[in-house]
Amino acid sequence: MVNQVSVALKNTTTSSNVYAFVTGIAINNNALCLIQADGKTPYYPSSPSTTGSPLGVDCAIGLGAPGTTITITVPQLAGARIWFSIDTPLVFLLNPGPGLVAPSVTNPTDPNINILWGFCEFTLNSSQLFANISYVDFVSVPVSMSLTNASGNTQLVKGIPQGGLDAVCQALIAQKAVDGVGWDQLIVKSPTGQTLRAVSPNLGIVINPKLFSGYFEPYVDFVYQSYVSSPITIDTQSSFGVVTGTVSGNILNFPIASFPKPSTADIFSCSTGPFLTNSAAFAAITPRLAAAYNRSTLHLSVQQPADPSLAYKHPITNHYSRILHQVELDGRGYAFPYDDVTPTNGPDQSGSVSDPNPTLLTIMVGGSDGTTPPPPPGTIDATSHIAASTYSLESGVQTEPTTDVGGGEDVGWISNGDWVGFKNVDFHTGGLTQFVARVASGAAQGISGLVQATIDSPTAAPFASFAMANTGGWQSWETVPANMSTPVTGVHTLYLTFASGQPQDFVNVNWFTFS
Repeated sequence: MVNQVSVALKNTTTSSNVYAFVTGIAINNNALCLIQADGKTPYYPSSPSTTGSPLGVDCAIGLGAPGTTITITVPQLAGARIWFSIDTPLVFLLNPGPGLVAPSVTNPTDPNINILWGFCEFTLNSSQLFANISYVDFVSVPVSMSLTNASGNTQLVKGIPQGGLDAVCQALIAQKAVDGVGWDQLIVKSPTGQTLRAVSPNLGIVINPKLFSGYFEPYVDFVYQSYVSSPITIDTQSSFGVVTGTVSGNILNFPIASFPKPSTADIFSCSTGPFLTNSAAFAAITPRLAAAYNRSTLHLSVQQPADPSLAYKHPITNHYSRILHQVELDGRGYAFPYDDVTPTNGPDQSGSVSDPNPTLLTIMVGGSDGTTPPPPPGTIDATSHIAASTYSLESGVQTEPTTDVGGGEDVGWISNGDWVGFKNVDFHTGGLTQFVARVASGAAQGISGLVQATIDSPTAAPFASFAMANTGGWQSWETVPANMSTPVTGVHTLYLTFASGQPQDFVNVNWFTFS
């Protein structure tokens, strides 16, 4: 059990006035807790007599000059946040209880309304440290994080890059020019014209209830019309298993729950109207429905949750989320509440790190600090969906059109001893544990083989593999996961190699990824 954890805070901004604040609920006594300015002493506020009372001690932790790293110590906390502000310390107040009055981006009278600030979230308990980068409310200060455990393994979430806020804002303005919808109204500036943040559509509606009025309704109508005569299928990824539903009388009915049409505000919030989770059945279906609406995959005749590669293709979609995932250096970071919903063994979208034996959580405030050498030109992110047909080296294979979801080409005519190679695949600093591939087979009975992953040579020892046999046809696709037996870091030429005890073809490959 870890009672406390070290957190390294590195200032990668250009400002010498960067401040951190730590808030949460102490697990040992269930009390409101902040960390004092020394970065290690807990502060448990007493209940004040009046609302809006100041803190009793200084809790602004200075990060020092650009490039400086300080290390703080945090105890076991639940629902905790590490807040960051640039140039000016944040103001936290207390109400009787005590209750913490945290900074708000929707209250125009909040004392922090014109400060450039952001946060990341974490919980440290007896089971694990869980931390994540969240843009569910807004995007502002670039933050990246890494988590190292007692074995020396590190997980990394890159977040948005330096200058990422400007990139998001430019894309929002461009989307407004495309569809005429008020995406540009999500951008918030200070009285002096400094860009402070881009709020999420959900908070945009809180600030301006007329914003996005009627936006998602045509897509909702289209979805409900699609499932009047044909069923929708959802994998609840729970004890309820896979459920199917159809629409009757403008109600989407499943055997375990029914859903009337959601409004635009319901979809962006994921928690109002039909998206209340007041039973186990609703808690199983609601996240998958809400995610599919935000990603605009619900109209597709595929099992939900749909593959993330299918997301945001419809013109009516959560473009704030789409833009964020495009700007993020690794495509990870919550952009709406259920952004962690993904197909079983699918690529992570959430931007979270977790470990039962944490030793150091490192947070860079301001984005990537440039100390890691840039990857070579043409680098392939190992966590992206890599089309097998994009190989740069091969032996014994051919490509063909595929009927799998998303179209394109797959790699086929694969038999024992064949391989494909992919140059400059970046496995980052580690933390990847699974190899996942989209495969099909029409091999005859008794014909099988292994799909293997190696680095730097097709004859190297595989670090991941799985067995492959007939799936029902050469275009009957399955997503198959395999654990990685050894960690891989850095940039390598990756090979998929194929081994079989028989000479016949035994597998087709559409795409693969590492997670």
